[in-house]
Amino acid sequence: MMNRLITLACFLLITAGLSAQQVDMSMIPYRQGDKWGFSDADKNILLAPKYNEVQWFSEGYAAVKIGPKWGYINKAGKLIIPAKYTVAKSFRKGYVPNVGKEGGDSVLFAGVSLKADGYENCINTKGVVTVKCPAIPESSVTENNVPAQTVMQQKTYSILNNNGLFDKIVDDYKVEGSDETYYIAQKNNMYGVFNTKFDTIVPFQYEEIKLVKNMGTPYLTAKQNGMYGIISTQGQMRIQPENTHVFGVKASDGKDYIIVKRNGKTYVKDVNNNLVIPDGYADIVYDNGGFIVTGDNNMRGYYFMDNTSIKPKYSDIKQVNGTKYLSVKTSAGKLGYISSTGNEYFIE
Repeated sequence: MMNRLITLACFLLITAGLSAQQVDMSMIPYRQGDKWGFSDADKNILLAPKYNEVQWFSEGYAAVKIGPKWGYINKAGKLIIPAKYTVAKSFRKGYVPNVGKEGGDSVLFAGVSLKADGYENCINTKGVVTVKCPAIPESSVTENNVPAQTVMQQKTYSILNNNGLFDKIVDDYKVEGSDETYYIAQKNNMYGVFNTKFDTIVPFQYEEIKLVKNMGTPYLTAKQNGMYGIISTQGQMRIQPENTHVFGVKASDGKDYIIVKRNGKTYVKDVNNNLVIPDGYADIVYDNGGFIVTGDNNMRGYYFMDNTSIKPKYSDIKQVNGTKYLSVKTSAGKLGYISSTGNEYFIE
């Protein structure tokens, strides 16, 4: 039972997606009707569409579905592992112990299962079940790079109130490169910020002020007259409180962006209030290397960080991790792939 639990725990890491595998973008899953094959970027067919489903090539192998079962082919299209699995995941690198070699030996493995409700096993490129699953470096899984959220205990303060500046302090923070401490406080049911010198950094004129740390640079959300804006931690107004919603994200290009909603439309701005996505959409959410935009017709498109965009015309859309390709669901409800330039790798 313990071995099964260990195996299951291993695969919780494996299911993190394609970001840790070497996705081969030279062979793109291509659908013709209900059958799948592979093409190059110019849509020249490399492997004829004859499979029920396919996955992207990774480490020289791709999982393909023949009938109800999955197997693996190489880049020449040869079935090198028989189609006998209900679950077949992409091949990736792992490590097995070797007493004579620091760090062990690098091996390729994939997670498979013979039964949909069964435990997964690890197989090598010959289709042989390994004794145990290879180790996976923690840094290979994106989720492991995100610090665990900690539960904050309610803080108590013993700062002397200077001339009745505040009624109570609700939070505090420091700014990188400075020893100064800033305090978010409340007075007469209004919020503001002051420092240890009792200088007012943000005037007490907001219905709410909250510290947000989910971006590269922390910021304050401020609510005034029921609307939200962004203030820097040193008190500079960045985005006026004229939005029904503000949400900051740290994007893959290393920059901070703010998703704002105003008058029923959603936009993206940088922290200096410049519009990044100037066209208003029904909704915008961040997705790895760009933003998923939803039009008034509830169809979805995509906006990449290099300013290229896909107009909303798909019922669902999502970036293929680590690539400039997108997985989409067409209006007919079928899966397909498109490039960042809008090339569709499918024919209905």
